[in-house]
Amino acid sequence: MVNYVFEEEIELINELVLKISNEEDEIELRRPDDVRFVIDFVSERFESDLYRKALAYCVGIIVTHPFKNGNHRTSMICAEHFLSKNNFSSFTTDEKDKELYKWRVDLEKRDDESLIRRFFSVTNIVNDEERKNGIESIMDSEYGLGIDKWLKQNYR
Repeated sequence: MVNYVFEEEIELINELVLKISNEEDEIELRRPDDVRFVIDFVSERFESDLYRKALAYCVGIIVTHPFKNGNHRTSMICAEHFLSKNNFSSFTTDEKDKELYKWRVDLEKRDDESLIRRFFSVTNIVNDEERKNGIESIMDSEYGLGIDKWLKQNYR
């Protein structure tokens, strides 16, 4: 049986991300329907491929952008939390986490912000099936494949 990450857990993760970052803004869930959309998307796709489901949490939260702040950080922690809930052990370190963060930032800069535009273009899709296909497209991009590789290296 797969143990999914629930809406309340995602909201709590975002709250903790903002507190750890000492961000002054109030925690604001701007689009609660998008959190539910991501949860449904993850639960209905990818059969028993838990790495793919973890990646879907990560990319889905980034693309739907349900929170005012902290979506990228929240997305990665949700992916890791999902794997932990499903009995994966973490082999990551602070140094590996920093390397992943640097890789993500460098990729976005090198990609001349077209990756960010791609994230937001999927955000604006109204049709749920097209939106799911857009998320899967990003999961299969250099960005998604890099996150997938990192998860597989650091969670077993």
